[in-house]
Amino acid sequence: MNFRTPVPESIRGAAVPSRLIAVAVLVIVLAAGAWWFFGRTPGTPSLPGAPATPNAAPTAATPAAPAATVSDELTVDQLYREARKAMNENRMASPAGNNALEFYLKILAKQPDDSGAKDALRELFPFATGAAEDQINQGAFDEANRIITLLAQGDPSNYSLTILRTKLDAKKKLADREQQQAQAAAAARPQTPGAPATTPDTSAASTATPAATPPATAAADTAATASPPPSTQPAAPVAAESATASTATTTPPPAAAVPRPAPPPAASTGETRDASVTSPPVPEYPIAAVRNHQEGWVEVEFTVTADGSVANAHVIGSQPSRIFDREAIAAVQRAKFQPKLENGQPVASTLRRRIEFKLGQ
Repeated sequence: MNFRTPVPESIRGAAVPSRLIAVAVLVIVLAAGAWWFFGRTPGTPSLPGAPATPNAAPTAATPAAPAATVSDELTVDQLYREARKAMNENRMASPAGNNALEFYLKILAKQPDDSGAKDALRELFPFATGAAEDQINQGAFDEANRIITLLAQGDPSNYSLTILRTKLDAKKKLADREQQQAQAAAAARPQTPGAPATTPDTSAASTATPAATPPATAAADTAATASPPPSTQPAAPVAAESATASTATTTPPPAAAVPRPAPPPAASTGETRDASVTSPPVPEYPIAAVRNHQEGWVEVEFTVTADGSVANAHVIGSQPSRIFDREAIAAVQRAKFQPKLENGQPVASTLRRRIEFKLGQ
């Protein structure tokens, strides 16, 4: 008789989950491979060991990105994907070879009639011009020229490019001028101390002193030969003598300059006096003031010109106000004056007169 050991239900049911786990693992591996193949960024190396080193892959991908983006191996869809990614990461025109501007230009190079790329470039143009201007202001002239060249490929007739090129040329010239000035200043600095000029003077003094020493004694000669530095000391009296000689030669000019203040006494011989009145102002009493029995005064300021006439007469103060102003000004204008004299020459002067209006006069 064959006796079969019955298989427990728990063991029989455990085989089924193990198969499901194997299938699930296989699906996960296939999904990971599909994600790595279709979702990897352009330019990443398609090596089997690349996923195992995630930290080294970004560092190797960054320098290789420019070469990958400018190549013709990327499809239009890949270029669009990279361009949108660059826009989201604010890489409008830089870094070189990995920016939205170059991606869209590459799409137009593949499909010149692509309206999506044209619209995107039109929207991107103001941001790229702003980036070029920032590079110009920072002095990065090569980077600014690169962006301007790319913009010219998308819209060569845009007037903003002319403005950018003009500003770039002006900044370059200014930088070159400043560099030349700095080089000229640096080249001029070593010449300012004047050390070469002093050395021949000391040598000349040292050579001149032996000519003055022959009358000296032999002991003085031995002292001079034993200690060369004291040979420079006789140069001081020579310099002092030359200085005294130069001062002696320059002393005569002050003596000649003393007579120069003499002309003022000759000019001061003329008469100097203030302006004087020859015909005093006689005002006419206003009829309305007479009827109202009003009295008052008016203070008038005026200019006596060089010929004695009155000009610019105006009221400074009056009491009561504006009752006697017109008659007071008319009286001053009718008066006669002698102009002010300075050193015998008539000049204009400003005077003030207070004219009284009283009914008893």
